[in-house]
Amino acid sequence: MVSCDVGTFTSSVCFIASLCTLLAGILYIILRLEHMHVHFEHCGFLQEDCNKWWRKLFTLRPNYLFDVWTPLIIGILGSSIHIQSLRFASFFESLLPQNYVQYAFFMLLTALFANFGYCGQFGVLVGALSTLGFLLCVIARFMGEGGVKILQTKY
Repeated sequence: MVSCDVGTFTSSVCFIASLCTLLAGILYIILRLEHMHVHFEHCGFLQEDCNKWWRKLFTLRPNYLFDVWTPLIIGILGSSIHIQSLRFASFFESLLPQNYVQYAFFMLLTALFANFGYCGQFGVLVGALSTLGFLLCVIARFMGEGGVKILQTKY
C-alpha cells in the first residue's frame, strides 16, 4: 500500500509544476525559432545586423538572456530537485530549496517570473499550478514538515 503524506503530495505537485515549466521553456524556444531564418544570400560579406533576430535568441546579453531562457533554466532547476541527473553543476546544490519555506518562495518565483508571461494559456495554467505548489508548501510547513521530501525518481 502506498503512503502519501502532505510533504510527499506537496513535492509531487511542485515536481509536476517544474516539469511543466521545463516543457514551457522548451516550447517557448521552439516557438521563437519557428519563424526565424539565418540569412545568407541577402547579406553582404561583412554586413552588420543581418541576423539580428538570431542574435537576440542566442546571446549572452543579460537583458535578452534572462528574458528568453528563464522558463527553461527555472524548469531545469526545479526539476533537478527530484532528478539528480539534471544537476549540471555543483552550484545547483546551493540554489535548491532545503525546506518548505524555501520551496514556497521558489515556486512563487517560478509562477511569477517563469510561467505567467510565457506560452499563452499554457503558461497561465502552469503558473496556476506553480501557485498551488506555493500554497501547498506553506500548508506543509504549517503542518510540521521540515526538509523537502525528495521523490524517488528513476533518473
